[in-house]
Amino acid sequence: MIAITGASGLIGTHLVERLVNEGVPVVALVRNVSSHFPPGVTVRQADLLDPLSMETALEGVSTVIHAAALVSFNPHRAKSIAEVNVDGTRHLVNICLRLGILNFIHVSSVAALGRKPGEPVTEEHPWTGLSTTDYARSKYLAELEVYRGAEEGLTVSIINPSVVLSASQLHRSSAVLFDYVWKERRFYTQGHLNYVDVRDVADAVYKLYVQPRPGQKFILSAGSIPYLDFFQRVADKLKKRPPSIEVPTSLVSVFGWLEEVRSLVLNREPLVTRQTAAMAASSFVYDHRKATEILGIHFRPIDESISWCCERYLENVTRTNDKGNL
Repeated sequence: MIAITGASGLIGTHLVERLVNEGVPVVALVRNVSSHFPPGVTVRQADLLDPLSMETALEGVSTVIHAAALVSFNPHRAKSIAEVNVDGTRHLVNICLRLGILNFIHVSSVAALGRKPGEPVTEEHPWTGLSTTDYARSKYLAELEVYRGAEEGLTVSIINPSVVLSASQLHRSSAVLFDYVWKERRFYTQGHLNYVDVRDVADAVYKLYVQPRPGQKFILSAGSIPYLDFFQRVADKLKKRPPSIEVPTSLVSVFGWLEEVRSLVLNREPLVTRQTAAMAASSFVYDHRKATEILGIHFRPIDESISWCCERYLENVTRTNDKGNL
């Protein structure tokens, strides 16, 4: 039996669906038991920050896929990001060792990889701390916890996805990119978006479940596209007006800071922060050859991913509007 943390999240929901379709018994670990899953899925309530609940929920499990994480670039959530991503991973690794659950697949991020301007990023690049986001640091430290578990007996495989494209859940994760176009926002930056289809991520995880790759990590990034190009393609599918006003690189940080202040006053999550603004203005290329050559992953082309995501987005918008009209 295989357990998935963060089973109700963007990646987790697709992992559940893929494994169920393959006939694999799945335990969905969630904080909110009201989440809906396919028939046959065992749903257990657990919290990464409550080790006792997690240990109880993992009884009878032979493999854990750790997909739960707090993805945020809000500097006011730095403490929560570290608690969930680092402390939560530490708790989970310790519980797996204690229960004898030896197969562990960790969903990390390209943010946890070292990088050098002007060089393609590979799995072997040492961490340099160049990225200043709290999220990046938390994912790097979480990987250290996983490697520590490997030294103590876990069979560990790691994937490092770039921005995971899916519009299955409105207003969450990468769906905010489609929200941005749907609301006909006007601004864009010169940076590039590194992307991967969530279905390719699920494919890679399934392959690692069937054939673990102890101690190895795999970059999952299908390619890179300028933000303006991405927004224009999405706008074409959604029949919306694309962004047309370029934010100069010199003003990107100021734009992020103003949004942080506004969100603090309004007591809500910022649309953009200084951290996300800096990321949007940067360009890195991720080398995915290891995933294609060893795992046999065939990454979906960007237009196929955008078309699929836009279809799902429109379905969710229609469903939400219908509920609002009841």
